[in-house]
Formats: sequence, structure tokens, C-alpha cells
Amino acid sequence: MGRIQNLIDCYDCGHAVSGNAAACPSCGSRQPFGPPVLNRKRTPIHNVEARNDRNMFIIAGTLGAIGAVYGVATSSGPWTATLFGIAYGAAGILFGVPLAGFLNFTRRLWS
Repeated sequence: MGRIQNLIDCYDCGHAVSGNAAACPSCGSRQPFGPPVLNRKRTPIHNVEARNDRNMFIIAGTLGAIGAVYGVATSSGPWTATLFGIAYGAAGILFGVPLAGFLNFTRRLWS
């Protein structure tokens, strides 16, 4: 019993090529099946670094602003409001940067 070969037309020259061939025997094309096609279901990843930077800035800035507002709200005078606003704002930023990094690292798990 013979083996059945699936033959296709070469993308470059049009001659018959086996479905198992690594190259076209007629023209030598390394892509006899044509250029690779991206899966349409997979979303393209463009500007990942820019999105990660933007997310980190938004998360750290938001937590810094929340910390500054909390510091001002819990203070008793103008000097302590300034001091606590700066201190809690910095604490919010220091907490926000690792949190944003973690969220950027794990966001591919959610999609």
C-alpha cells in the first residue's frame, strides 16, 4: 500500500510541492507554502514598553496622589500638612511602582 502525498502548488513558482517538503524542488524556495500568516485570534503586541511605562506612571501617580491627600487630611497644621503630604505621597509612589510592575508582568495571564 503506497503512501499518499499531499501536493500543493509552490507559492513562488507554482510547481507541485510535497506537503512535507522543507523547500521547493523546482525553485528552491524556503517558503513553498507562502509567507507565514499570523493567527487573527491573537492580538498583536505593539508598543508593549510604552504601555507598561504608561501603566506604571498612572498607578504610581494615583497612589502617590492618594497618599498626599491622606497626609494633608490627617495633619493638624500647614507645616505638618506639607510634611505628611510629601511623606505619604512618596510612600504611595514607592508602593505603586512594584505594584505596577507586578501588574504589567502578570497582565498577559488575564488576556
